[in-house]
Amino acid sequence: MVLKVFLCLTKQLETDIKILLEKADISLKKYKMHMVVANELLTRKDEVVVVTSNEKISVCHYKTQVGDVVENPLIRFIAERHSVYFEKTNL
Repeated sequence: MVLKVFLCLTKQLETDIKILLEKADISLKKYKMHMVVANELLTRKDEVVVVTSNEKISVCHYKTQVGDVVENPLIRFIAERHSVYFEKTNL
């Protein structure tokens, strides 16, 4: 039996977006993660950037929905990527 692991994320918080994305790329490689959630201090409640080995995806909350926070679409995004990962590895 082969154990398949989806190493999901580490989290980075920074005030400068350039430094933030550099640190996220470093963490991705250093810890061998599949993705890193990068939070810019000023926009952390509204938007995060998910950094993977080949892309940077902005995830925002829906401002039209009362009480919605960025964590809701972030969780959906991560869960979707998790499912896709395991579908690909089961082929």
